[in-house]
Amino acid sequence: MARVVLDQISKTYPGKNGGSPAVRNLSLTVADGEFMVLVGPSGCGKSTLLRLIAGLESPDSGTIAIDGRTVNGVPPKDRDLAMVFQNYALYPHLTVFENLAFGLRLRKQPREEIAARVAAAAAQLGLADVLDRLPKSLSGGQRQRVAVGRAIVRQPKVFLFDEPLSNLDAKLRATTRTEIARLHARLAATMIYVTHDQVEAMTMGDRICVMKDGCIQQVAAPLELYEHPANLFVAGFIGSPPMNLLAGTLEESATGLDFVATNSPHSPEGAGSDRTNLRIQISDPAFAAHAVGHAGRPVILGLRPEHLHDARTLAATDPARTFPATIEVCEPMGAETFLHLRAGPVTLIARVAPGPRHTVGTTLPMVPALKHAHLFDAVTGLALR
Repeated sequence: MARVVLDQISKTYPGKNGGSPAVRNLSLTVADGEFMVLVGPSGCGKSTLLRLIAGLESPDSGTIAIDGRTVNGVPPKDRDLAMVFQNYALYPHLTVFENLAFGLRLRKQPREEIAARVAAAAAQLGLADVLDRLPKSLSGGQRQRVAVGRAIVRQPKVFLFDEPLSNLDAKLRATTRTEIARLHARLAATMIYVTHDQVEAMTMGDRICVMKDGCIQQVAAPLELYEHPANLFVAGFIGSPPMNLLAGTLEESATGLDFVATNSPHSPEGAGSDRTNLRIQISDPAFAAHAVGHAGRPVILGLRPEHLHDARTLAATDPARTFPATIEVCEPMGAETFLHLRAGPVTLIARVAPGPRHTVGTTLPMVPALKHAHLFDAVTGLALR
């Protein structure tokens, strides 16, 4: 296996006004045996970065090193990588065995070695019974496993996955996602996986690299990203449902410090709404100590849906932190329910236990768990530590 080091990589595609930068001065290290996930919205540069590592594109500046060897200018076939594409890229006229063996035959591997590697990969992926079938007779999940198996038989230093599950239905995506995670555990291989789906990223990666506009926003373990997002973009992108983000200010009051929401970044109503402002007293000592240095500044308060509680379900609550919120949409999910709420000028999402009292139009007393809340600078978008 191998360590992958990207140092100050940039790539711009030709076009008007100097072209379109796809990757901007990006540096990233993927450890030996690590499962690194590149995640971000369409156009953020994640697939371009994968193609640069594979050698399918050449960087305008910066260096790419694999296993301690700089590979700038080295052809893809000589980088000892294997890539799994979004569209599988199987040869329709070849059987599953022939698809799996194709790359090895190009490299003039002995016939016995090819047969052994194909048999081992087929056994790992549950393909042993379909080796003589053509791709058109396989299900979408089986075709995806063939594409993965073709990479496995190569025994490369690094596996590259370019949104390999995007063509599968929801159930099959979940199953195949688990299979790839198990495969990584068995092979202890270096894997770099591109996706726009933050659920895939959270469940598969040892670390996640969140990208936007060709730049890295944050690189961290999944729970670190979820619990300590570096900025507003990461906070809003990671998590489903997304974090509630409330624009407002911190104001000193007779009781200490209050957060006063003026509007929500996701609300259709702007700061000029004539609705009553939402005021929350900052009574949690740890959060108050963290927030006091930012009094009078415009900030964004972040609350995960699971950190917004129905006060009626709690043994004790602080009335100064309780505010009324009206249910606008109720989404029963079985083991949990998502409530879309309106509280003054803001809209919120709460993740609550299922119950019969969640009727559209009902007003609930809601309490935020401020010890889990986040503060962001309204101008820079950076987390306030």
